[in-house]
Amino acid sequence: MVEFNRQERLIKVKIAYYGPAVGGKTTNLKVLYDRARGGRRGEFVSVNSQQDRTILCDLLPLKSGGFRGFDLRFQLAAVPGQAIYAPARRVVLRGSDGVVFVANSATDRFHENVQAFRELQGHLLAQQLDPGTIPMVLQYNKRDLPDVLEAETLDRALNGRRLKVFPAVATRGEGVLETFAAIIQVTLEDLARRHPAISLPEGQRVEDWVEQAIASMFGAAGLAGGETDEDVVTIDLPEEALFSDDASSHHLLRLSMPEELGRTAAAAPEAASSAVLAESYAQASTELGLRIGDLKEERDLARSRLAELRIALELAEQKAGEGEVEDRGQRILAILMRSAGAANASLLLTASDPPQILVLPPLVTDPLARTRWGAQHLHELRDLTEVRLEEATALPELSEVLADSEPAFEAVALVPLRSAERGLALAVLYYRPHMTLPTRDTLGHVGFLGRILAGPLEAAAAREATASADRMRAVSRASASAMASLLTRLPAGSARRSTLPIGDVLAPLRVPGVTVTVMDGTPPIHGDASLLRYAVATLVARCESAALERSMIPVIGVYASPEEGFVRVHVWLGEGASVVGAPVVRQDFTADADAEMTAVYAVMSLHDGYLVTPESEGALPHYVLQFSPAAS
Repeated sequence: MVEFNRQERLIKVKIAYYGPAVGGKTTNLKVLYDRARGGRRGEFVSVNSQQDRTILCDLLPLKSGGFRGFDLRFQLAAVPGQAIYAPARRVVLRGSDGVVFVANSATDRFHENVQAFRELQGHLLAQQLDPGTIPMVLQYNKRDLPDVLEAETLDRALNGRRLKVFPAVATRGEGVLETFAAIIQVTLEDLARRHPAISLPEGQRVEDWVEQAIASMFGAAGLAGGETDEDVVTIDLPEEALFSDDASSHHLLRLSMPEELGRTAAAAPEAASSAVLAESYAQASTELGLRIGDLKEERDLARSRLAELRIALELAEQKAGEGEVEDRGQRILAILMRSAGAANASLLLTASDPPQILVLPPLVTDPLARTRWGAQHLHELRDLTEVRLEEATALPELSEVLADSEPAFEAVALVPLRSAERGLALAVLYYRPHMTLPTRDTLGHVGFLGRILAGPLEAAAAREATASADRMRAVSRASASAMASLLTRLPAGSARRSTLPIGDVLAPLRVPGVTVTVMDGTPPIHGDASLLRYAVATLVARCESAALERSMIPVIGVYASPEEGFVRVHVWLGEGASVVGAPVVRQDFTADADAEMTAVYAVMSLHDGYLVTPESEGALPHYVLQFSPAAS
């Protein structure tokens, strides 16, 4: 029966293809194997006679992708049809969650179809499976033969349950994928009824998921002239050949069987011994076939992770100046996104000034950052040290944000990229509904990649900081009058605008002698971080000058808070100043203001803000910068 592994986020569903000999069961599996995408199919194992007749079973694993966050995989098994292999059929049928009965439409095979269907019902009852309720579909194969039974005739003999029926010519791929899609649907609908953990939310249908899953596995809704699905996102990475899945193959083992086997009547004890032996071989064949698939999965995963590490190391060792921050960010996202199996990704560059967000196409904007709650949530996670998976079902606010985005998502993985001293970036990996969510082991690997990939960002951030320091030295050499003259000539609204958490603006001013405090709940503002920081730093410098004139030890406070619908930044000299709640009056530009204050006034004008002072201003300097909060 269905196998759940919650820790590995894995569901395994077994589908048995049953029917008379030479009905087309193996052909169905061969066609599915040949047409499935490389990354979706496993090892196809067959044990055949020299005449290419199935002796024990055919096994084909297929990956459907995610279902309710689980990795859903199908184990397809075709039973041998010849009468002498009845013990093998019992073993292969064991534990099946769904059954496809493949009937031979040839007129002279009617009785074989009926006999095989009755045998199927007997085996199901022997394994305590109800033939009247187990998920099942019928395929009437070989409809291209010159003399075939009418579908109504087969229905009267086989379809008392009024099951879904699919006419097929399996050798041409006709009806094969349609049959497979139908058994997936009825099986999952049955499992969802019996297992609440995988039941779909209200408004979602298994039928819609099956349609998407078939397209992801085969690239089309049908195999006979079907159109290829083009809605597939691909990511180009260096050495992409290392990620290819060309190792899938059809393992075919042919055994020589005595010609008289099955024709010579055996004594009763010998027949019983032969049946037990045949069943034992069938059980061993099934288990070995499944184990081959598991070993292939482990091997391919190790190869893929090794290739990802190699690419990450090459990017980390890239010489300075060979790539811009945006280019490196895109490549970093591509590596992390593929490793974590995500659909989309963005990168919050916390080391830049101001912080920037890069998105990986086809995303245009970051789904979280475009909302007030999401932007605040990302800001709170800037110092994250370990990879975190957040599911929409656990956070109502996250659920609302992800459901309203286009496309909709159901989970995010947050991957910090940190140097030894600080956080450099936060990668946000997005998962669409029903995608397989990463396991703890996968998150650990992605976190390790993040530590390696922090190297390229650290180098880029260091070069950017050096360039920024050079610019600041050039500005400091210019006179305050020149700066004021420049700023007053700029038109209002010409500053480089972005949404800024006020803490990001003020953080670099936190030096000995200056206390910087940002009150909880202070909303972000909209503006140019460098100009705003210049204005506040100018006021801090004036406080320092005032302290020197008074022979005081500078004790300077910078305090940001939400007040009366505004964001106010207080800069004052001295201890114990009352900075919140005092009435304020707008301080307009005056002609006799010195060059430094002229520059501050100009910065505030560019940001549609005001420089205000409390009515009860004392002898010590106390400045207040007032802004409107950024629109959500």
